[in-house]
Amino acid sequence: METHEGRAGGVRSVVRALLFPLLLPLSIAGAGCLAGQWLTLDVRAHGGLYGWLSAGLLAIGLYGSARGISRPQTRGDVYRIVVAVTFGVVVKAAFIAAALWLVFRDRPQYLVLAVAMAQIDPLSVSAMLENRDMSERAKSLLAAWASFDDPVTTVLVVILGSMVLEDGSGVASGAGDYATTLIGNLVLLALAAVVWTVLRDGPPTGRDGPRSRPAFRRLLPFLRYAALLALLVTAVWQFLMLGLALAALFFRPELGVWLGRATNAALVVATFLLGMLLAGGADLAVGAVLGVATFLAQTLVAAVVGLGFSRRDRASLCLSQQNGITAIILALLLEPRLPEAVAIIAPAILVVNVLHLSSTGLLARVRRGGPPGPAEDGAPRPAAVAGAVLSRPAGAGGASPDGRG
Repeated sequence: METHEGRAGGVRSVVRALLFPLLLPLSIAGAGCLAGQWLTLDVRAHGGLYGWLSAGLLAIGLYGSARGISRPQTRGDVYRIVVAVTFGVVVKAAFIAAALWLVFRDRPQYLVLAVAMAQIDPLSVSAMLENRDMSERAKSLLAAWASFDDPVTTVLVVILGSMVLEDGSGVASGAGDYATTLIGNLVLLALAAVVWTVLRDGPPTGRDGPRSRPAFRRLLPFLRYAALLALLVTAVWQFLMLGLALAALFFRPELGVWLGRATNAALVVATFLLGMLLAGGADLAVGAVLGVATFLAQTLVAAVVGLGFSRRDRASLCLSQQNGITAIILALLLEPRLPEAVAIIAPAILVVNVLHLSSTGLLARVRRGGPPGPAEDGAPRPAAVAGAVLSRPAGAGGASPDGRG
């Protein structure tokens, strides 16, 4: 009798762990959908409150995810990370786009949707890694991968959007946008490096230093916060998200729990806005194909990136695809130029996360030889997987408070 009750309790624990990270975002989106029945968002392709808000949410999400990157376990993994967030993202996007083309022909705009989904949600990964049965080296690789593929996909979405969407100007416009965006990002990165070099420790002590330096040091925290705010505003104003993400690797004033709270607030607001736009309906067929193709694309790329890892680590990497804040905000950004973006990406996110939770739960059960209980490391705990929606502070990825790593 005790064995039967123990197994039943284990199954109930797994069911709760699988449902909780889905029910909370669905509830927020549902509230937004109800609000969308009476309120209408002014979605415009150029400027407007909606455009600034969506760009601001993206900036917060990208800074939070990139700040969470810690040093890789080995130097060889740096190469793996670079391959994953560059070539790997391109391969994933090409695989997803090919799947969409095979099912829905003559829709070139779906290439942009494929790129928007070709990244892993860093908030979900951050929560998952706390209880995933993986080596520390594999966790480090996946955390960096999930954090830094976001700005890469964001830049690709902007470039490809100029090429294939109806109000774009074709390949020439896309190439021009790429060159302009690259230069702007490099300038922003250089300015951020200069400012942080000055603000990290303050100016060197001179002849009058002993009298002036203590006063300056008291102002340093406030100057760092002001500089970070200026960095975020500039990135939103000129949409320099790649430069912002690169700057987050070193531009790290001590924020404590506030960065995590800001990232979670951005996720809640973005999910609510997504729900408001879903009041017009969802395209379940295309969304399902997009979601399945995205999950399979991660399996393909991770099998290659994970060469040299143990079989256990490779299996976990292959099943690690999750989508969240970045995919949601990219859907919001694309909506003015591609009105079906939210209707397709929203159900695709749901499909990906259901596949992830189901497959990882099954993998844990196979590894343990039965239904995992609530205290077993292979099973996702409700308190941990809840972090896929409301995570721990995004800056907890290993950097010291002063940002020196």
